[in-house]
Amino acid sequence: MNAFKEKYGQYAVITGGTSGIGKALAGEIAKRGVDLVLVARGSDELAQTAQSLHTQYGVDVKTIVADLSNSEGVEKILRETDALEIGLFVPAAGFETNGLFSKTDIQKELMVLQVNVVSTLALTHHYAKKMVDRKRGGILLVSSLSGHMPNPYFANYAGAKAYVLNLGLSLHGELKRKGVDVSVLSPGLTNTPMAKNTGVDWAKTPMTRMEASKVAEIAISQLGKKVSIVPGRMNKMMAFMAKYMTPFSLGTKMNEKMMRGAIPAGNM
Repeated sequence: MNAFKEKYGQYAVITGGTSGIGKALAGEIAKRGVDLVLVARGSDELAQTAQSLHTQYGVDVKTIVADLSNSEGVEKILRETDALEIGLFVPAAGFETNGLFSKTDIQKELMVLQVNVVSTLALTHHYAKKMVDRKRGGILLVSSLSGHMPNPYFANYAGAKAYVLNLGLSLHGELKRKGVDVSVLSPGLTNTPMAKNTGVDWAKTPMTRMEASKVAEIAISQLGKKVSIVPGRMNKMMAFMAKYMTPFSLGTKMNEKMMRGAIPAGNM
């Protein structure tokens, strides 16, 4: 456990750290003795999560109330972590929209890009510079199985997660020789509040739901060892088939048919 802290440093910044995969990742990192900076929008949830992790693992847990759907939230995180040695960065905050693209709200679609792409880019760039200067550190980007394949009715979300995936794969190649580990986590369907709040009837799809705790356990155990982390046997198979065995035209048709009946009627 001490080797993990020696490798990555004193503090880990985790956005979206009070629910779902972000919260589970915070627990896995705290278990290894690394102090935390948790970022989320809700102050009550932040306080409760911070106290719970501190009590359970004895780590220092700082909190930042920030909304990553605007640039002010990003600036606040940078400002409040400036004096800390951030050795590990995990942008786990996410936002999605679903439904027929021509009917979705463009402001929400822009928010998908701000939360999943723009804030991830800005914060990753900032912390990567400091890690390179120290010649050590780790970045765990959070993409999605959707980023590996066409995903009709989640078009903008899939595009955003494809960006995160390729950003991470590319940074892995750049930063490894500088002493900085970069891995990309691409979960499939996971039992999280975000998945529940989509309104999608996941029972109408063949996807297998994983627990966030298992996803986090796999991710942290493989950080720095694998560049692309896809938890779950079925998810690995889907990612492999999408990349190597399924033409885009066929994948688009198959996934459109799979998702059409599961999307809420009001979004179609």
